[in-house]
Amino acid sequence: MSRKDYYKVLGVEKKAPQAEIKSAFKKLARKYHPDVNHEKSAEQRFKEISEAYEVLGDEKKRAQYDQFGSFNFGSGGPRNPYSQNYWQSSNFNDVDLEDIFGDIFGMGGPKRGRKAGRSSFNFGRDDFYQQTSREGSDINWTLPIDFIEAANGCEKQILLTDGKKIKVKIPAGVDHGSKIRLAGKGNPGVAGGSAGNLIIDIQVNPHSYFKREGDNIHLDASLSLEEAVNGASIKVPTLTGMVQVKIPGGTQSGQKLRLKNKGVKNIKTQIPGDLFVNLHVKYPANLSNEDKDKLVSILEKYKDRERVWS
Repeated sequence: MSRKDYYKVLGVEKKAPQAEIKSAFKKLARKYHPDVNHEKSAEQRFKEISEAYEVLGDEKKRAQYDQFGSFNFGSGGPRNPYSQNYWQSSNFNDVDLEDIFGDIFGMGGPKRGRKAGRSSFNFGRDDFYQQTSREGSDINWTLPIDFIEAANGCEKQILLTDGKKIKVKIPAGVDHGSKIRLAGKGNPGVAGGSAGNLIIDIQVNPHSYFKREGDNIHLDASLSLEEAVNGASIKVPTLTGMVQVKIPGGTQSGQKLRLKNKGVKNIKTQIPGDLFVNLHVKYPANLSNEDKDKLVSILEKYKDRERVWS
């Protein structure tokens, strides 16, 4: 007599119908497959239930088992349930393998309702679960950087939660919300599958005086009344340092100076935008009554009461 009670292994009665045996096998296979159950006993348990189903899942083999109490699967005894030939046994052809293993391995195999043929899985090695490889998941990482770093490009080193350090090259021109994909730097794959990706979400910190619009940058600059009237040469900041610019005499508040190619490089074309300096005339405050009278007397000569609306 067989030393193994296959009915007990599958947890069914000896008179159980074939549908109940099949259902019990599917339930146990999902529970004890080593890819989802990492207990030391899981692999041996999975082999036992697979061996039991190879016999009880086939009506002829089951009848022989019921009659004689044992059944030889070949001259070598019961076969390894991870081997290629085992899974090509005739009584496994009626099992929806995707229904059993599809959710476990996340495979893009046959849809539910279709029977998974022998080519649905990549067999060929002794260990079945080594063949069910899948790609590792992506890691999403938020990386805050300064405005100037985003405009000019930089290199950052990030420390992942697993302790791994990765250098990230930030190209010039990235903007708030830009994403950088580092292939193969995500979570490792399973059973030889390729690693996932590291997806970096760029978060650009606002600047104290630069404002970005597309590839252009805007900057506000105040002028004294004397500079606006007589003209001046002033220094203004750019992404790469200070530059000298000329202010024409008679400049009005709201006028703009355009510094060509002093904006942000387009991340695709690498063509830089422009820097616009928005000029604001600042009138003197806290004038003495004497100075105020002198200024008013001068301005009276150039007064213009006509309002222009646009």
